[in-house]
Amino acid sequence: MKCPTCGEEIPDEEATFCPNCGSPLELQSQPQRSDYVLASAILTLIAAVFSAGPASAGIYQYYYWVSTFGSTAPQQVIGFLVFGIINIVAVAFAIAAAVFILKRKFIIFSMLGAIFPLVSAVVTFVIIFLKELFEPLAMLGFTDTILFSEVSMSMFAILSAILLFKSRDEFAGQD
Repeated sequence: MKCPTCGEEIPDEEATFCPNCGSPLELQSQPQRSDYVLASAILTLIAAVFSAGPASAGIYQYYYWVSTFGSTAPQQVIGFLVFGIINIVAVAFAIAAAVFILKRKFIIFSMLGAIFPLVSAVVTFVIIFLKELFEPLAMLGFTDTILFSEVSMSMFAILSAILLFKSRDEFAGQD
């Protein structure tokens, strides 16, 4: 270790003062890193994976109803398209947020991206339980699968946001 004032080599690594000039030595401390950031990024990616299921199911079902029944398809199938697109956006935001979380950059965007799957889950719940949009979903009988995916995605998004909030100090000065 060298003295930052006089440049003299100091053999004692634990010295608090330079033996040559007497100036105080500041210990070069590395910022403490936690596992919360890595855990938050992983949970955000898992939420993205769970969001991809309803996204593909919604887009596929909308395409199926429109291509099979054409203009006679119930108008309510637009619900499939809406929650499919919202979940696709949630996947994109969550993946981008996970990358920024790992880089410890853009805490606000990272938090929004981690929470966005939760927002898409709420929107999907609303779409499923609206009477006029519920009929085609009930006829197909796969609402339980979508709801399981959405509940799981919500849990991962909430846990990710909590861990990200706990590790917010690691983002300080990184933006």
